[in-house]
Amino acid sequence: MKLIRNLAAAAAVVSTVAFTLVSAPAWAATTTIHRDNAAGAAYSGKVRATLIAPVQVSTSLGTGTCNTGNIDGTVQSNGTGLNVSVFSFSNVPGPACPNSAGGSSTVSAVSLPWNGGNVTYGPVSGGRDGTLTISNVRVSAVTTGWFGTITCTYRGSGAGDSIVMDGFNSDNPNRPLPSIAQAQARATNYSLVKTGGSFLCPGSATFSATFQILGETTANSGVYNQKLHVTS
Repeated sequence: MKLIRNLAAAAAVVSTVAFTLVSAPAWAATTTIHRDNAAGAAYSGKVRATLIAPVQVSTSLGTGTCNTGNIDGTVQSNGTGLNVSVFSFSNVPGPACPNSAGGSSTVSAVSLPWNGGNVTYGPVSGGRDGTLTISNVRVSAVTTGWFGTITCTYRGSGAGDSIVMDGFNSDNPNRPLPSIAQAQARATNYSLVKTGGSFLCPGSATFSATFQILGETTANSGVYNQKLHVTS
Protein backbone atom coordinates (compact mmCIF):
# COMPACT_ATOMS: atom_id res chain seq x y z
CA MET A 1 0.00 0.00 0.00
CA LYS A 2 2.88 2.37 0.84
CA LEU A 3 4.34 1.76 -2.64
CA ILE A 4 1.00 2.55 -4.27
CA ARG A 5 0.69 5.80 -2.25
CA ASN A 6 4.24 6.84 -3.25
CA LEU A 7 3.55 6.13 -6.91
CA ALA A 8 0.33 8.13 -6.74
CA ALA A 9 2.10 11.07 -5.12
CA ALA A 10 4.85 11.01 -7.78
CA ALA A 11 2.23 10.93 -10.54
CA ALA A 12 0.53 13.97 -9.02
CA VAL A 13 3.81 15.90 -8.98
CA VAL A 14 4.54 14.98 -12.60
CA SER A 15 1.01 16.00 -13.64
CA THR A 16 1.33 19.36 -11.87
CA VAL A 17 4.67 20.11 -13.54
CA ALA A 18 3.36 19.07 -16.95
CA PHE A 19 0.28 21.27 -16.57
CA THR A 20 2.45 24.21 -15.54
CA LEU A 21 4.70 23.80 -18.59
CA VAL A 22 1.80 23.48 -20.99
CA SER A 23 -0.25 26.33 -19.58
CA ALA A 24 2.65 28.80 -19.21
CA PRO A 25 2.60 31.38 -22.02
CA ALA A 26 5.38 31.03 -24.59
CA TRP A 27 8.00 33.77 -24.52
CA ALA A 28 7.68 36.08 -27.50
CA ALA A 29 10.23 38.56 -28.79
CA THR A 30 9.17 42.18 -29.11
CA THR A 31 10.14 44.84 -31.64
CA THR A 32 10.74 48.55 -31.16
CA ILE A 33 11.73 51.02 -33.87
CA HIS A 34 13.79 53.92 -32.47
CA ARG A 35 15.00 57.26 -33.73
CA ASP A 36 18.78 57.45 -34.21
CA ASN A 37 19.96 54.52 -32.07
CA ALA A 38 18.94 51.90 -29.52
CA ALA A 39 18.45 54.59 -26.84
CA GLY A 40 16.39 56.88 -29.05
CA ALA A 41 12.69 57.62 -28.76
CA ALA A 42 10.23 55.21 -30.35
CA TYR A 43 9.39 56.04 -33.97
CA SER A 44 6.06 55.65 -35.77
CA GLY A 45 5.32 57.25 -39.11
CA LYS A 46 6.41 57.42 -42.71
CA VAL A 47 9.42 55.48 -43.96
CA ARG A 48 11.24 55.36 -47.27
CA ALA A 49 13.41 52.55 -48.60
CA THR A 50 15.72 53.94 -51.30
CA LEU A 51 17.78 51.80 -53.66
CA ILE A 52 21.49 51.81 -52.88
CA ALA A 53 22.29 48.95 -55.26
CA PRO A 54 20.47 48.08 -58.52
CA VAL A 55 17.26 46.08 -58.30
CA GLN A 56 17.11 43.00 -60.50
CA VAL A 57 14.07 41.00 -61.54
CA SER A 58 15.04 37.76 -63.26
CA THR A 59 13.10 35.14 -65.20
CA SER A 60 14.01 32.41 -67.67
CA LEU A 61 13.72 35.06 -70.40
CA GLY A 62 16.35 37.35 -68.90
CA THR A 63 17.12 39.87 -66.16
CA GLY A 64 15.84 43.44 -65.96
CA THR A 65 17.93 45.93 -63.98
CA CYS A 66 16.87 49.33 -62.58
CA ASN A 67 19.30 51.69 -60.86
CA THR A 68 16.97 54.07 -59.03
CA GLY A 69 13.74 53.80 -57.09
CA ASN A 70 12.07 53.70 -53.71
CA ILE A 71 9.40 52.08 -51.59
CA ASP A 72 7.35 54.43 -49.38
CA GLY A 73 5.11 53.43 -46.53
CA THR A 74 4.18 53.85 -42.89
CA VAL A 75 4.93 51.71 -39.84
CA GLN A 76 4.12 51.59 -36.13
CA SER A 77 6.87 51.76 -33.53
CA ASN A 78 6.28 48.10 -32.56
CA GLY A 79 6.97 47.06 -36.15
CA THR A 80 3.37 46.33 -37.10
CA GLY A 81 1.24 48.04 -39.74
CA LEU A 82 3.88 48.32 -42.44
CA ASN A 83 1.68 49.65 -45.25
CA VAL A 84 3.24 50.44 -48.64
CA SER A 85 1.88 53.31 -50.75
CA VAL A 86 4.67 53.70 -53.35
CA PHE A 87 6.68 51.01 -55.17
CA SER A 88 8.55 52.66 -58.03
CA PHE A 89 11.70 51.80 -59.98
CA SER A 90 13.28 53.25 -63.10
CA ASN A 91 16.63 53.76 -64.75
CA VAL A 92 18.89 56.77 -65.31
CA PRO A 93 19.03 57.39 -68.18
CA GLY A 94 15.62 55.87 -68.77
CA PRO A 95 12.91 55.63 -67.60
CA ALA A 96 12.78 52.06 -68.95
CA CYS A 97 15.14 49.56 -67.35
CA PRO A 98 17.41 47.53 -69.68
CA ASN A 99 17.26 43.75 -69.69
CA SER A 100 19.55 40.95 -70.78
CA ALA A 101 17.15 39.96 -73.61
CA GLY A 102 18.18 43.01 -75.61
CA GLY A 103 15.17 45.11 -74.67
CA SER A 104 13.71 46.87 -71.68
CA SER A 105 11.49 46.12 -68.69
CA THR A 106 9.02 48.30 -66.83
CA VAL A 107 7.66 47.11 -63.47
CA SER A 108 4.57 48.74 -61.96
CA ALA A 109 2.82 48.18 -58.65
CA VAL A 110 -0.71 46.75 -58.76
CA SER A 111 -3.46 47.39 -56.18
CA LEU A 112 -1.64 49.75 -53.85
CA PRO A 113 -1.63 50.24 -50.94
CA TRP A 114 -0.14 46.95 -49.83
CA ASN A 115 -1.16 46.63 -46.18
CA GLY A 116 -0.31 44.23 -43.39
CA GLY A 117 3.48 44.05 -43.49
CA ASN A 118 5.81 44.27 -40.51
CA VAL A 119 9.31 44.89 -39.21
CA THR A 120 10.45 42.16 -36.82
CA TYR A 121 13.51 42.19 -34.59
CA GLY A 122 15.31 38.84 -34.77
CA PRO A 123 19.11 39.07 -34.82
CA VAL A 124 21.23 36.35 -36.39
CA SER A 125 24.83 36.06 -35.25
CA GLY A 126 27.10 37.44 -37.96
CA GLY A 127 24.12 38.53 -40.05
CA ARG A 128 20.88 40.48 -39.97
CA ASP A 129 19.19 42.27 -37.08
CA GLY A 130 15.67 41.34 -38.19
CA THR A 131 13.32 41.12 -41.13
CA LEU A 132 11.17 43.52 -43.13
CA THR A 133 8.05 41.95 -44.64
CA ILE A 134 5.98 43.63 -47.36
CA SER A 135 2.63 41.87 -47.69
CA ASN A 136 0.12 41.65 -50.57
CA VAL A 137 2.77 42.33 -53.21
CA ARG A 138 1.40 42.52 -56.77
CA VAL A 139 3.41 43.78 -59.75
CA SER A 140 2.93 44.03 -63.49
CA ALA A 141 5.95 43.77 -65.79
CA VAL A 142 6.02 44.88 -69.42
CA THR A 143 9.07 43.37 -71.09
CA THR A 144 10.50 43.71 -74.59
CA GLY A 145 13.17 41.54 -76.17
CA TRP A 146 13.82 38.95 -78.86
CA PHE A 147 10.38 37.46 -78.05
CA GLY A 148 8.52 40.74 -78.71
CA THR A 149 6.56 42.53 -75.99
CA ILE A 150 4.79 40.66 -73.20
CA THR A 151 2.95 41.71 -70.05
CA CYS A 152 3.13 39.51 -66.96
CA THR A 153 1.77 39.84 -63.44
CA TYR A 154 3.38 38.39 -60.33
CA ARG A 155 2.81 38.23 -56.56
CA GLY A 156 5.06 37.69 -53.57
CA SER A 157 5.66 34.05 -52.73
CA GLY A 158 5.71 34.39 -48.94
CA ALA A 159 2.79 34.16 -46.52
CA GLY A 160 0.15 36.72 -47.46
CA ASP A 161 1.78 37.15 -50.89
CA SER A 162 4.77 38.77 -49.23
CA ILE A 163 8.38 39.63 -49.92
CA VAL A 164 10.66 39.19 -46.90
CA MET A 165 13.95 41.11 -46.70
CA ASP A 166 16.81 40.93 -44.23
CA GLY A 167 17.08 44.07 -42.10
CA PHE A 168 20.29 45.59 -40.72
CA ASN A 169 20.86 48.41 -38.23
CA SER A 170 23.20 51.23 -39.17
CA ASP A 171 25.88 49.98 -36.75
CA ASN A 172 25.78 46.35 -37.91
CA PRO A 173 29.17 45.63 -39.55
CA ASN A 174 27.48 42.98 -41.68
CA ARG A 175 25.09 45.39 -43.39
CA PRO A 176 25.19 45.09 -47.21
CA LEU A 177 26.95 48.44 -47.83
CA PRO A 178 29.12 49.29 -44.79
CA SER A 179 30.04 52.65 -46.38
CA ILE A 180 26.44 53.82 -45.85
CA ALA A 181 25.72 54.37 -42.14
CA GLN A 182 21.95 53.90 -42.33
CA ALA A 183 19.53 51.07 -41.63
CA GLN A 184 19.42 48.77 -44.64
CA ALA A 185 17.27 46.00 -46.11
CA ARG A 186 18.23 43.36 -48.65
CA ALA A 187 16.32 40.82 -50.72
CA THR A 188 18.36 38.15 -52.48
CA ASN A 189 16.66 36.13 -55.23
CA TYR A 190 13.30 36.26 -53.47
CA SER A 191 10.69 34.34 -55.47
CA LEU A 192 7.70 35.91 -57.21
CA VAL A 193 4.86 33.76 -58.58
CA LYS A 194 3.03 34.33 -61.86
CA THR A 195 -0.65 35.27 -61.52
CA GLY A 196 -1.49 36.25 -65.10
CA GLY A 197 -0.38 37.56 -68.45
CA SER A 198 0.88 36.12 -71.71
CA PHE A 199 1.44 32.39 -72.12
CA LEU A 200 5.06 33.35 -72.76
CA CYS A 201 5.42 34.64 -69.20
CA PRO A 202 7.64 32.42 -67.06
CA GLY A 203 5.89 30.84 -64.10
CA SER A 204 8.19 32.49 -61.59
CA ALA A 205 10.65 35.34 -61.19
CA THR A 206 13.20 36.40 -58.60
CA PHE A 207 13.63 39.81 -56.95
CA SER A 208 16.95 41.13 -55.63
CA ALA A 209 17.54 44.62 -54.21
CA THR A 210 19.32 46.55 -51.47
CA PHE A 211 17.87 49.64 -49.78
CA GLN A 212 18.69 52.21 -47.13
CA ILE A 213 15.77 53.00 -44.83
CA LEU A 214 14.95 56.39 -43.31
CA GLY A 215 12.06 58.05 -41.55
CA GLU A 216 11.03 61.70 -41.24
CA THR A 217 12.55 63.92 -38.56
CA THR A 218 9.47 66.16 -38.92
CA ALA A 219 6.26 64.21 -39.47
CA ASN A 220 4.63 64.62 -42.89
CA SER A 221 7.44 66.87 -44.13
CA GLY A 222 8.28 64.60 -47.05
CA VAL A 223 11.95 64.88 -46.06
CA TYR A 224 13.44 61.49 -45.20
CA ASN A 225 16.43 62.25 -42.98
CA GLN A 226 15.65 60.37 -39.75
CA LYS A 227 18.02 57.51 -38.94
CA LEU A 228 16.19 54.42 -37.61
CA HIS A 229 17.26 51.57 -35.34
CA VAL A 230 15.40 48.36 -34.40
CA THR A 231 15.69 46.53 -31.09
CA SER A 232 13.64 44.15 -28.97
